[in-house]
Amino acid sequence: MELLSFLRKFPETQIKFVFVIWEIWKERNNCVFKNRPFNPIKIYFAAISSHTEWSARNKLDSAFETGLLQGSPPSTSATPTNIPVRWYPPPQNHFKLNFDGSRKNSSAAVGFIIRDHMGQHLSAATSNIGNSQVYMAEALALHKGIKEAIFLQIKNLRIEGDNLLVINTVKGIWATPWKLDTVIKDIKKLLSQHFDSWEISHIYREANQAADWIANVGHLIPNTMYVEPGINPMLSSIISNDYLGVTHVRRAS
Repeated sequence: MELLSFLRKFPETQIKFVFVIWEIWKERNNCVFKNRPFNPIKIYFAAISSHTEWSARNKLDSAFETGLLQGSPPSTSATPTNIPVRWYPPPQNHFKLNFDGSRKNSSAAVGFIIRDHMGQHLSAATSNIGNSQVYMAEALALHKGIKEAIFLQIKNLRIEGDNLLVINTVKGIWATPWKLDTVIKDIKKLLSQHFDSWEISHIYREANQAADWIANVGHLIPNTMYVEPGINPMLSSIISNDYLGVTHVRRAS
């Protein structure tokens, strides 16, 4: 009772407290019914993410109601000013591979993460590939992610990345640049031989943050390293936000 009396004096804190209690309840259910280990870090970041999104949506709704966001004058362009972007989990019995490549100065690195329909990660890894072009890093990130999925005996795979060149060459929409020819051919071979179903799609970078973060870690290591989200608060927060469906806004040009 004393706690409730105290919280009534601070409405904003009271709202945050409700989100914490809700996340504790969901984590308790995961422990009891899904036999998952209790994860207080996940509760913390999930509560922050849920409250942040709730606050943002309330402000947006209020702005629309008061007429502050009535839109710009009609434009002849069909391109929206802002595009809502989020990560979506794959269907049940399918798995999603997100991949990304990164280049800083003379260093190139790759990263990937594989998650199930509940947003739980199965594997995540990064590699430093030395001095290489970013499009090669993107292709190698996809290649390494596919090989990991094969190792995990995954049969139904959804693939997402933010590099349109690699995506469209794998799909056969664009001609393959000669420097990528060998790796793209092997990617197509692996996909056709080892999976019952697969599809590959382009997404915006805002929905590919986990793979982007993992790839950037590759610049800090000499070779290859598996990444454990449970001991990386920033990555854990990104994965929690993805699972919770937190929406990001991409500003269109």
